[in-house]
Amino acid sequence: MKHYSWSAIQRFGTQIISFVGNVLIARLLTPDDYGLIAMLAIFMSIAMNFTESGFADYLIRDPKSTSKEFSVVFVHNIVFGVLFYAILYIAAPWIAQFYKEPELVIITRVLGLNIIVKALSLSEFTRMRKALEFKNMAIIQVISALLGITLAYVMALYGFGYWALVGQVLTMGLATLIMIILVNAWWPKWHFDWETYKSMRKFGNNMLVSYFTNQIGANLYAVFIGKFYSALTLGFYNQAEKINKISFQSINGIVLTTSYSLLAKEQNRIKRLKMYKNLLNHFLFVHLAISMFIIGTAKPIMGFVFGEQWLPTAPLLQLILISFLIQPLVTINSNIVKIENKPHIYRNLTFLRNGLLLLMLLITYTFSIEVILIGQIIARTLAAMVSIMVCGKYIEFYPYAQFKVLLIQIIAPSLSLLIGNILLEQLTPINYLLQLLTFGLTYALIFIIISVLIKNQSFYIFYNRFKFILKKQK
Repeated sequence: MKHYSWSAIQRFGTQIISFVGNVLIARLLTPDDYGLIAMLAIFMSIAMNFTESGFADYLIRDPKSTSKEFSVVFVHNIVFGVLFYAILYIAAPWIAQFYKEPELVIITRVLGLNIIVKALSLSEFTRMRKALEFKNMAIIQVISALLGITLAYVMALYGFGYWALVGQVLTMGLATLIMIILVNAWWPKWHFDWETYKSMRKFGNNMLVSYFTNQIGANLYAVFIGKFYSALTLGFYNQAEKINKISFQSINGIVLTTSYSLLAKEQNRIKRLKMYKNLLNHFLFVHLAISMFIIGTAKPIMGFVFGEQWLPTAPLLQLILISFLIQPLVTINSNIVKIENKPHIYRNLTFLRNGLLLLMLLITYTFSIEVILIGQIIARTLAAMVSIMVCGKYIEFYPYAQFKVLLIQIIAPSLSLLIGNILLEQLTPINYLLQLLTFGLTYALIFIIISVLIKNQSFYIFYNRFKFILKKQK
């Protein structure tokens, strides 16, 4: 539990800092500023995927990996990081021409430096994950996030516009690297062995292709919206994606970062299956509770917290959250096939998921951004169903058992959302803060009552854990 706690501190700590900073910065910048930076997301993500190349998963799951393998990966990361920065530097004018935004030339060349900075710290961060050093990881990333947000806010305050967002990214990368050196007393070892590299490549190639297509799928919507709509519309969409990262991707990151290491170490298959079941229960419990709450309060959150200029983000946020409601099942099943050494299945499922996303995007992009996101809901749901059917059998965690877990965990948040919305329609609150408070109290009360009535074990585990923490404080 302590590993999950520190991983949660790392993820939620950085996300909370980022969220608060984002709120403050969003009130000073415009949606267009966010849209410009979002246009580059796909290029930065692809560059980082080739820099990392799937070696992190290999090093973590292989019990025999030593400092020799980590050094080989470090050299690979640096070489590929420099290579892809050079490609981006040269390609910057074409990227700007594609979007018809001249500012993107200099933005690409400056923001791309973060690829090299992150390449320097990738292998050591992987070693920390493998060694379950989540406390140090939490300290490093929380401090780095705080420094990045602070600089970005000051820059936004003094009128630097989108450069505030660039400064935030670069500051976080540099601070992370410096903190790793200071906290771990770490210094890179330059060693490369071609035979070792080739033996690691087979697993890494499957993961690289999978992660590459994942990044294409994740960022393709931003490319189409930026190309066929406007930086303003992309800014609204990007803000919705940022909030989605708080509700889903931060929790998903905790599960991926922590559970992969712990499950890979567990050799008893019966114990591993039990761990998967508990993990899915707790993951869905937290994820669905948070997501349903944000779906119900999307408009007052945008109006009260971010300001009325961001209100068009609310319906986009709701649709994105709906598309991710059952994604925890995808995360768990992806973990299963990776740990069971089936990277080709992970790769094929990734192809399927992103192929469906691309197909739906091609069908819907000419209509409206709302229709585009409805297509995303359909694609993600179909892909999740296939993942459940294919992966669970390798550990005898069959679809019936997984759907049973989903049904148990979705009852309380969905009924709480429904009743909360009915109450809001009856009361018709006159301001955003009152809407938030009314819905929040109603949602929490109904959620607790239903969880107790259906005897949800995840609820009692979190409740008892909360009581234990309170007793320790006293």
